[in-house]
Amino acid sequence: MKPTSRKLFLQVHLWAGLTVGLLLIGAAISGAMLVFRPQLDAKLNSHLMVVAPGRTRLAPDDLVARAKAVHPAGQLESIRYYGDPTAPFLAYFTTKDYVHLNPYTGEVLGVRKRYGDFFGWFEGFHKFLQIDPGIGENITGYSAMVFGGVILTGVLLWWPATRRALKAGLTLNPKLSGRPWNLNLHKTVGVYAAAVVFLSVCTGVPIALDWVKDALYPLTASQKEMLPRPAAAAPADAAFVGFNAIAPKIEALWPVAHETYIPLPKKGVVAAYVIAADAPHPYARSYAWFNPADASALRITPYAQASRGFRLYYWMMSLHTGMMGGWIVQVILLLGALSVPLLAYTGTASYLKRRFGRSAAKAPAASLTGVGLATQAQAKSSN
Repeated sequence: MKPTSRKLFLQVHLWAGLTVGLLLIGAAISGAMLVFRPQLDAKLNSHLMVVAPGRTRLAPDDLVARAKAVHPAGQLESIRYYGDPTAPFLAYFTTKDYVHLNPYTGEVLGVRKRYGDFFGWFEGFHKFLQIDPGIGENITGYSAMVFGGVILTGVLLWWPATRRALKAGLTLNPKLSGRPWNLNLHKTVGVYAAAVVFLSVCTGVPIALDWVKDALYPLTASQKEMLPRPAAAAPADAAFVGFNAIAPKIEALWPVAHETYIPLPKKGVVAAYVIAADAPHPYARSYAWFNPADASALRITPYAQASRGFRLYYWMMSLHTGMMGGWIVQVILLLGALSVPLLAYTGTASYLKRRFGRSAAKAPAASLTGVGLATQAQAKSSN
C-alpha cells in the first residue's frame, strides 16, 4: 500500500472510531446481552414464559377478554400464540405492553413492557438507544454504517505484504508490553473479529434504516413492496368478526405453526402471518390477508413465494439476532460483540500513548536544551 493511501485509511479508521466509539460500544454490549435471550428469558422469567401443557386451549377471543380486563389502558393491537405447548398466549396493547396468559386455563400470568424489563430495556437500547425510535434508529443505523467503514479500513491497514508478515499479523506476541502490546492485540483480535462484526453490521443496518431495507429489492431484482397488499375488503369502521373466526382459517393453511400473529384490522384488512412448521428460519414469515367482516381469505403468500428482497431481509434478521444456526452461531456473535469494547480500548490507548507519549518525550528534551543554552550564556558572560 502506498504511504499516502495508508495515511488516509489510518485517519479515516482513527477518527471514525473515535467519533462513534461510545455508541458502538453501547450497541455491542447491548447486543451481547441479547444473544442468549431466548434461552435465558425462559429461565429467568419462567412465570411469564412457561406454562404447563393442558388438553385444550381456550378460544382466542376469550383470552383477549381476560387480557383487556386486567389491562384497561391503551387499545388491543394484536395477539400472538405458539405451537410450543409450554408457551403462553400474548395480547399486545398500543401502550407497548404484553399481557401473558395461560392458553389452557386463561390465568393471567403477568404484564410485561416490551422495552421495560431487563432484556426489553437492552433491546430498546440496541434498536433506538431508548429514545424516540424515529431518531434513535437513525442514529444507530448510521453509526453502524460508519462502523462498517472502520472495519474495512482496519482490514486494509492490517493487510500483510508478505507471508511472514501474515503469520505475525495473526499471532499474539505475549512478550510485548505498553503501546506495542496494545497495537498487537488490536490488530490480531480485530482481524479475527472483522468478519463476524462486519456481518452483524450488514445485517443490522437494514433493520434500522428503511431506505437500506428498501434497497434490498432492486439489489435482488425483486419488487420493492414487502408483499403485495390486497385492497381494503371492508370499510375502516366495519365490525371485526373476531379472532375466533380468523384463527381456524390460519390453522387450516399452516397446521402446527411455530408462531401465529393476528393483528386487529387496519385499512379494512387483517394482515396475519405465521412461522410455519417447516420454516427455514425463525423469521420466515408466511402472510395471509383476511376480510375483517367475514374472515374470508383475500390473499395467501407463503414465505417461499414471497419476493427475494423480502426473504433476504428476514433471513438477515434471523442471522443478526442469532435465531438461526443454533448455539454455535450465538457463541460466535457473542464473541464478536465482546471484541468491540476490547478493540475500542486498545485502539484508543494506543493513540493516546502515541500522542501524549511523544509530547512527554519532547518536554524533557526541550528542558535539557534550555539548560544547555543557559549554561553557555552564563559562561560567555563570565569570560
